[in-house]
Amino acid sequence: MTRTFTYADFVQYGEQHGVTHYLPEAIVQDPSRHQETLAYGQVREYALCQGVTLLHTDMHFLVPYHAQSRVQEAYSFAMLLNGQLRIGRERSPLQTVGPACGINTSYRNERMQTHYLPGMRLAALDVLVDQTQIEQNAYTERLLPILDAAPPTFAVAEQDDAFLDNVRLQLQMAQDDSVSSLIYEALGLQLLARVRAAPSAPAEWQNNDRLSRQDHERLGALREYIHREPWQLHTIRSMSQFTGMGESALRKKFQLKFNTSIMACVKEYRLQMAQRYLEQGESVEKVAMLAGYRHSSNFSTAFKRRFGVNPRRW
Repeated sequence: MTRTFTYADFVQYGEQHGVTHYLPEAIVQDPSRHQETLAYGQVREYALCQGVTLLHTDMHFLVPYHAQSRVQEAYSFAMLLNGQLRIGRERSPLQTVGPACGINTSYRNERMQTHYLPGMRLAALDVLVDQTQIEQNAYTERLLPILDAAPPTFAVAEQDDAFLDNVRLQLQMAQDDSVSSLIYEALGLQLLARVRAAPSAPAEWQNNDRLSRQDHERLGALREYIHREPWQLHTIRSMSQFTGMGESALRKKFQLKFNTSIMACVKEYRLQMAQRYLEQGESVEKVAMLAGYRHSSNFSTAFKRRFGVNPRRW
């Protein structure tokens, strides 16, 4: 059920989960605004076992704010289902994260900060592990080895659209109360298991005999080139020449390695570039052209579908 969230709700949630919320001073300093609606949506919380909680949130934020963790000896893995946020370690550059990206966070005496944007719908699935509260049982026997393999601090996993589609399908199934507890338990393990799929794993090329080590190196170099220069006229033909692969083989191998099509990757990096230009104050029309769109209306549709907000509002 959709509900509204006020200043008092943010304070209560922060005290419960070890988070400090920094809301606009105009609201904090004016008690008459403490009952004002700052966000609306749903937050579902499921205790998978002692010390392990799964949160399913779907929120619309009406004001900008940022949050900072106060927890110690805790770990989480979040999968963004919709929207975008900026997140990172305290006093470190923030990373922009969008749908289908996973966020590994091991707090361990290090605070994390997250910035939320107004007008944004943000949906996420998040497994929170309080290592001081965990009790030994059949579930944690499977979970603890996964945590041992977790990054020592903060990391953003690669975008994985196929996994996101799978998560969304399971969440639809979880609406059936008779199987919801089993599905959420399975989702918790799946999310934490993503830690092992870190893109920088040195033995990655050995885990898929359909791609050679040379394939992985060439495809990785291609994606880095697209990311570095998304404004270039990237065509299948030009990218085929870049990698030395045939066009058909390039399409298949890129999909196999990154779980997304090569042109979807080009589109994603162009939209990320557009986001940066918009933040610098460039017009929507100019940014649309730089991103390869003939019509700004088509660009606006694609941008809103990707980031959850109209580019002019951004």
